[in-house]
Amino acid sequence: MNSEMISIHGKVTSMTEALETRHSIREYLSQPIPEEILKRIFEKALRSPSWKNSQPWKVHIVSGEKKDLLAEALTKAALESTPRPETGWPESYPSDAKKRMFDLGMKIYGVAGIDRKDKEARDKFMLRNFEFFGAPTAVFITSKFDLNFFVGIDLGCFLQSVLLLAREEGLGTCPQAALGAFPDVVRNALTLPQEEKVILGLSIGYPNPDSELNRFHTPRESAEDLIHFY
Repeated sequence: MNSEMISIHGKVTSMTEALETRHSIREYLSQPIPEEILKRIFEKALRSPSWKNSQPWKVHIVSGEKKDLLAEALTKAALESTPRPETGWPESYPSDAKKRMFDLGMKIYGVAGIDRKDKEARDKFMLRNFEFFGAPTAVFITSKFDLNFFVGIDLGCFLQSVLLLAREEGLGTCPQAALGAFPDVVRNALTLPQEEKVILGLSIGYPNPDSELNRFHTPRESAEDLIHFY
């Protein structure tokens, strides 16, 4: 689908439309999200499938001044320390995936007007993760479970439900592994128990309609290359 033909604004009326128009939003309006909309999204997402009904997720929704203070703390940690995520970030990828990842980075930097060689600008852009890209609300997904492949599948199912339900409500989202980079900062801010692992987070809000970044849609491989019938 031509990305220029995909609208990122307003509610959608079908699952297909939600799937086709959902993509990562990296610039938001300051307009707050009504609490009843957030409740509707996350309560519906609790119907997501999980291994033996284990439901390995907990959800922490942060808005207003508390979100702003957390953004300051996370940004400070990113500037002064090394990431220490509680879930191991992948270190190697197949060659075709590495090419897609490199191409994606080049395209996003291009849309953002950042020269690939400008490390200072790239680092500043990366820090926007910890400011939730200006979104009015940040969400953290945590778990007390021992992390394994099937817990990861469950959390992925839950996250996808949230992303599509948010799109149904006319909201944009950006799932971010970076928000799990400094778990102690999040735990301290939200007074979470030590055994509650901070897995990842997402920014959620109303997309800025004037943003070039928000018009960028990540390309996908063709169905013919990835889907096989027998």
